[in-house]
Amino acid sequence: MACKLLKKILLGSSRKILLFLLIVLFLTTISGTLLYFVEGAAGGFTTIPSSIFWASTTLLSIGFGDIVPQTGLGRFVAFILQLLGYTILIAPIVIVIAETFRSLCDSLSKKNEDFE
Repeated sequence: MACKLLKKILLGSSRKILLFLLIVLFLTTISGTLLYFVEGAAGGFTTIPSSIFWASTTLLSIGFGDIVPQTGLGRFVAFILQLLGYTILIAPIVIVIAETFRSLCDSLSKKNEDFE
């Protein structure tokens, strides 16, 4: 029973988590590309792939510190990425917890229907 419930929870959560990760990947690519055009080579963002790498390290709160945005817009994008980085761990946990409660409520309502 518990294994079936766990499987149901993980399968129910997997699509939402995958969608969330795809959105994060999209935002990382967009913000890295944006920083490449905003900051340019003078700010250390020499190529789009290196800018996307910078965005991913900032998003994951690693931040090596070798490249730092110099403009106000670049710093704002970095700030948004840092805030978004916190959701990378929080959002999947919330999705799994919500799916757990939904599955438990469904299970309890089926048991109540059986008794009536």
